[in-house]
Amino acid sequence: MIILFAIGIAAISCGGGGSDSGGCSYNGKTLHVGEKGGCYYVSSSGNKEYVDKKYCRTCY
Repeated sequence: MIILFAIGIAAISCGGGGSDSGGCSYNGKTLHVGEKGGCYYVSSSGNKEYVDKKYCRTCY
């Protein structure tokens, strides 16, 4: 249960707030971690652009 809580906090701090936190950015874009663990940012056109998961390691 504690592990699930910690994972939830990490997902919120990385993907939800709209702020660039720590190492959760790629070329100036805020990174998000999807439900299945994919690492992406939202492009200026609104599309999800996926990047290598190694860029989201600090978001977990």
